[in-house]
Amino acid sequence: MLEQFARLNAKTASLKISGNPPLLDVTDLCGVLALLDEHHSWYIYAMIEQRRAHNMELLHKYIQQLVMQEMRKREFKSRKVKLMDFAYGVTKAALFAHFNPRGKCKVCNGLGFKAAKRCEHCNGKGTREYNWSEKVQYGFPHRRDLTRDWYRKSCGYYDQFIESILHEIAAELSEKLNKVRRQAIAYKRLESAVLFDDDL
Repeated sequence: MLEQFARLNAKTASLKISGNPPLLDVTDLCGVLALLDEHHSWYIYAMIEQRRAHNMELLHKYIQQLVMQEMRKREFKSRKVKLMDFAYGVTKAALFAHFNPRGKCKVCNGLGFKAAKRCEHCNGKGTREYNWSEKVQYGFPHRRDLTRDWYRKSCGYYDQFIESILHEIAAELSEKLNKVRRQAIAYKRLESAVLFDDDL
């Protein structure tokens, strides 16, 4: 999925392109984004590092609002951090962990699976997870009184809530791209069949 979008951005140097001719063109990809809500564009352009800071900021604000709504729904209250600061910090930590993986999972070597089963160590992601202490340091850098246990107990649910939102965005992008890709394959087959008939 990322390779298709990376082709739109000449500045994307962090992704290895396969060298195969693209099945989809710029018009197809723009059409995919046009069918989805704008936060999908923020996600994909942040992922391929196109105006990353700008798109990360927009995505952060969007997800922070969802976190605030979920906090109100659950009537959540924090004794140590103001609710706005809590939502900002946990969103910042979760987004950083999602967009800046630490590398491959050592147990499954980045595959996400081991012996045909989902890797329990990385939960099938294939990447090394940041621990609670690291997330506290990134999400709440000026609060030395906050501990890893506090993050696990207070932020753990919202951390997973944010991760589920991000995975849903990625899944929706992938689904739309695959649909367009299948249409492109069907068209090429039809085109080839017509050319073959003409030869007869």
